[in-house]
Order: sequence, then structure tokens, then C-alpha cells
Amino acid sequence: MKKWQKTILSLASIFTLAACGAQEGAADAADSTTATAESEATVTIEDARGSIEVPKNPKNVAVLDFGHLDTLIALGKEDAVTGTATENMPAYLADTADQFENVGTLKEPNVEALANLAPELIIISNRLLDFAEQLEEIAPVIVLSVDYTDYWGSVQKNITSLGIIFDEEAAAEEAIATLNEEIEAVQAKTAGISEKTLTLLLNDGSMSAFSTGSRFGFIYDTLGFTPVDAAIEDSTHGQSVGYEGLLEINPQILFVVDRTAAIGTASDENAALLENDFVYQTDAYKNNKIINLSSDLWYLSGGGIESFHLMIEEIAADFQ
Repeated sequence: MKKWQKTILSLASIFTLAACGAQEGAADAADSTTATAESEATVTIEDARGSIEVPKNPKNVAVLDFGHLDTLIALGKEDAVTGTATENMPAYLADTADQFENVGTLKEPNVEALANLAPELIIISNRLLDFAEQLEEIAPVIVLSVDYTDYWGSVQKNITSLGIIFDEEAAAEEAIATLNEEIEAVQAKTAGISEKTLTLLLNDGSMSAFSTGSRFGFIYDTLGFTPVDAAIEDSTHGQSVGYEGLLEINPQILFVVDRTAAIGTASDENAALLENDFVYQTDAYKNNKIINLSSDLWYLSGGGIESFHLMIEEIAADFQ
């Protein structure tokens, strides 16, 4: 082969390698740009404090609310959750506890554990609202709370918000549609129930009554049970009531939630609360309509896809 031919071949090889290198470099740059864009992508959500910008589809999330945790599990985003309140989890979530780091309780976060976890996003509810600014020193914080005056509306909003954040909007819409169907099925039953209903919370030997607009108000406002005639204070903690007051209200259906049992401290006082002559005189007792609800579900959780489903299911089971 002549010398000039060898030179041309060498130059062609050099140009080919250079072109390949440029193409590979461009591809790597494109991949890097895509990854950077994904990691830096954000979405604006309305939470309890207003508009907030949070990471989109984060992969390392701390969730200090059982309802929001069960929503993420239902949306197939369980692997994105790295930390939660693992102690005293309600029974329906208990088998997931070992998958997560313990980063506090529903009422008090473990700031050191959260800092070590270094999450991209922290999701809380109103229980931890006072800690929001402190937690924002670690990561963006979103406060998704339930509005007791519009329980189902706020639950839908929270599910939708999580669907947007985690790029699961279609799954969120489907879950909401399914819950709507379950609600309508219960409403069809309660339309034929005229008995006056009261919800009672037992706590260390005392009783609190709940009606419309309260933490258990969706029993009336959403599911369609008729509240008792008595004016019950709209309060997160309910209105304190004694035996004579309970008899005066005289509910015909009585739902009971045992807070003491929910937080894991059995109480003989609570167990004996409803074993009383005043209670025996109520229409609810006479008609065998005192219904004990799953306390850990109803007191510790709620407002999530799975927890709301379980609550509706539990109510529906008693009114076939």
C-alpha cells in the first residue's frame, strides 16, 4: 500500500473515532441532563399553609401520618418511603413497620433521626403543624390535613395531591372513584335508617361525644347517619359527657372508639364504662346498637385510601 493511502486511512480512522466519541459524549450529556432535570423537577401543591413547591416523584420520603402512609402504599409508592412513626402502628399497617426507619411519633418527630435520614420530602398532618418550620431545616415539608367540616372533600384533595407529587394521578383518581362508590353504597343503606346516632370516645375512664363537624363527623356528613338532636360541641376532642348526659341524649345507635386501647394502654376503667345502669337504659343498648369500632384505625389513622376504605367497610358490615 502506498504511503499516501495509509495516511488517508489513518486520518479516516481518527475522524471516525472522534465522531463516535462526540456521539457518546452527547448521549452521556443528554442522559445527565435528563437525570438532573428529573432530580430537580418540582411541583406546586396547596397544603394546609398555602402554596408550596416540593420535589416531584421523590425517592426518599419521611411520612409522619398513617393515613398518608397508607395512601402511598396504595399508590404503589411504598419503596419511596424510608421513614415513618413505626411504634404503635395500627394493625392494618403493622406488618410494614420493619421496612421503615423510626423517625418519631404522630405528635413529635425525632429531628435527629430525620436529619440522618436526609429525606427529599417530609409529609405530615396537622398533628405536627407546630414542628413544620423546624422540619423545613431538614427538607421541604408538606402539611396535608383533614378538614372535619368537609372530611371527604379534604381526603380527596390529599389523595390527589399525593398522586400529583408521585406522578400517580391516574391511580389516585381511580382510588377516589372506588371510595365514592363505597360511600354511595353506605348512603343507600343509611337513607332507610332513621335512628339518631352518636359517636363516643372512651379515654381513661371518661367519655366524649362527637357529632357532625367533628373528627368523626363524616359518619353523619358523608355516610348519612342521622345525628342526635342534642347540640354537641364541634371539637377535635369532642364534648365531655357523663352518664346522665348520655341518657338524656339517648342515642339509638352508638359508635364507640376506645382511645386508651388505641394507644396501647389497656384500661379496666374504659372496659367498665358502658357497663352501667344509665347506659342500659339507652335505646342503643336496648336495641343492641352499641357498635365498637377498631380503635387503632379510627383514632390513630384515617384519611388515607386504605384507612378510609376500612372505616367505610367496618360501618357497612354492621348495617347489611
